Amino acid sequence: MEGRPARLLAHFREAFRGSPAAAYREWFRAQEELRRQGDAETARAMADELWEALPGLAFESPEARARFFHNVGVFFGSPGPAADLGRARHCYESALDHFSMNAEDGWRARALHNLATAIGNLGTTASELEQAVALFHEALEWRTPEREIARGVTLHNMGSALRRLARLEPARAAEHLAKSASALREAVAIRERHRLEEGFAASCASLEETLSRLREEGAGRFSDSEPGREG
Repeated sequence: MEGRPARLLAHFREAFRGSPAAAYREWFRAQEELRRQGDAETARAMADELWEALPGLAFESPEARARFFHNVGVFFGSPGPAADLGRARHCYESALDHFSMNAEDGWRARALHNLATAIGNLGTTASELEQAVALFHEALEWRTPEREIARGVTLHNMGSALRRLARLEPARAAEHLAKSASALREAVAIRERHRLEEGFAASCASLEETLSRLREEGAGRFSDSEPGREG
């Protein structure tokens, strides 16, 4: 790799040795610029270098390390050229090893929510989506109605994950879609109450998608039960 990509790799190799948190903020902005440019090769190369460097990075405290690994998990768990669910899981698990001892500050719930979102976006099996839903429920134990803006985000993402699960587990599709609709209705109500226009619109659209799938599911069951229809 030559030219600008090589200079980027060299720059961040050195920057992460100095201050991982500050370097990551700059690194993430660079990744966003590469995404806009459509440079997937450099994006993946930078992600691979960071992954290989992780074990050797030094942090000022266990808290700083946990937050850093959480943020790197967000990157690897998001759709894109360097998305990698296995790497995301590792990062979130490293963070949760610390956050489990500090549950009251909300970081544990945030990590659980983001791990669930990563699995919901990148998982490919019913068992993975079931795990995502279970993690969302665990996050909701902290994201109670007293913290309902954060709760609305988790409910929205859980509704989407349940809709994906319905496709992966068709025998229980109606059950998963009904739970998706319930989660999304609560998300819609929260976002409307707090006048979160963008989030409200997104949750309304997601709810309509779930309800449309439910209508299709109901129509399919009715057709399957018609006399003389062959299975």
